[in-house]
Amino acid sequence: MLRCSLLSLLLIMGACGPNGTWTRSGASTDAHVYMAPAPQALAKAIDWWVAREHGAPPKEIPIWMVPSLDPAAPKVLELVPGAKLVDATDPAAIRIEALRLSFQKASIDLSAPRKGLPRQLITIDMAGYGGPWRVTGANWWRFNERQIREVHDGLKTASDQQAPEQNAEAAQADGDS
Repeated sequence: MLRCSLLSLLLIMGACGPNGTWTRSGASTDAHVYMAPAPQALAKAIDWWVAREHGAPPKEIPIWMVPSLDPAAPKVLELVPGAKLVDATDPAAIRIEALRLSFQKASIDLSAPRKGLPRQLITIDMAGYGGPWRVTGANWWRFNERQIREVHDGLKTASDQQAPEQNAEAAQADGDS
């Protein structure tokens, strides 16, 4: 009987765990970021990346998070020494692109800068809600150097071509032409 009661209690606790997705398109839940597990998971992901990329943490860690995670930002800044929020355009920023919580698991997509290389997109999988989060896996989205350069050059070319058109449109709108 005691065994059944304990098993039932564990199932109920697991079923009542946080569940939601926060991305650029918004939150899939009531926009409430679970204040305990979400910032802790985000902090663990940032710490994990910094340790892998830098070894010792730098004095300042620039971070950008999708707007749906704004309520978690103060706690993340508290949990990650040296962290500061920056704009998404900051080239040194670790960009938190998405957070998915599902009961006792978390999955975080981040885009991180790398010295001399294009940004690295990683999906970090973690387990441990109720205890400390631990990284259980990471998917390093890999592209060969040629693919990365082609995409980078293509985006730059598209941006450069768009700029004169935008300037011409702005001048016409102002009556300067």
